[in-house]
Amino acid sequence: MTRETINRILTIEREATNTYSEAQQNAAQAIEDARTAATTLYDETIRSLTQQAAEIVKAGQESADSERADIIAAAESEASAMEARASRHLDEAVEFVLSQITGRQ
Repeated sequence: MTRETINRILTIEREATNTYSEAQQNAAQAIEDARTAATTLYDETIRSLTQQAAEIVKAGQESADSERADIIAAAESEASAMEARASRHLDEAVEFVLSQITGRQ
């Protein structure tokens, strides 16, 4: 082999080594970039899902509070009506007992 051929082979080997080294660096950087992107996406997804869960809980709580208020209002209304009926019946009962005791009719 001539000196020129040997130099050419050595140059090609250096270029191949440099190309391989650059490829390894690029692959390592691509892996790091992918990890960073995956971590960012994971964090954003967790944040979004946590916010959605909080909104669902809040909506459920508001719905439950509204339904509870409706039930309490209905119960209070029914209690008032029953109290009014009981009051009328009590007045009638007192009149009846008084009339029985006093002999009035």
